Amino acid sequence: MTAGPGVPGRVEVTARALTSLARAVAAERLGAPAKRVRVGLGDASGALTLDVESPVRAQDDLITAAGHAAGDIRDRVAALTGRRVGPTHVELTGIVREHDGRVR
Repeated sequence: MTAGPGVPGRVEVTARALTSLARAVAAERLGAPAKRVRVGLGDASGALTLDVESPVRAQDDLITAAGHAAGDIRDRVAALTGRRVGPTHVELTGIVREHDGRVR
């Protein structure tokens, strides 16, 4: 990634930073706490690949929601990083339910 025309130098983003960014994007999109989201990075012919393991917020159609989330996560990570993002695999590991208050 280059800084742009007329600006010397390069900008390098570490794998750790990419993982943290992808985790935050996935957590926001799936409605899960970021600490419960795991993201693996890979390479597919020069494109960044994402393997996401996460719970999802409770909703009517979980399978369709996961399919849409994979595309949304891919597009958002690509927009934020300026990198080409290839296949994104989302594995649902549970359901996150909202609590109205403290249980006694």
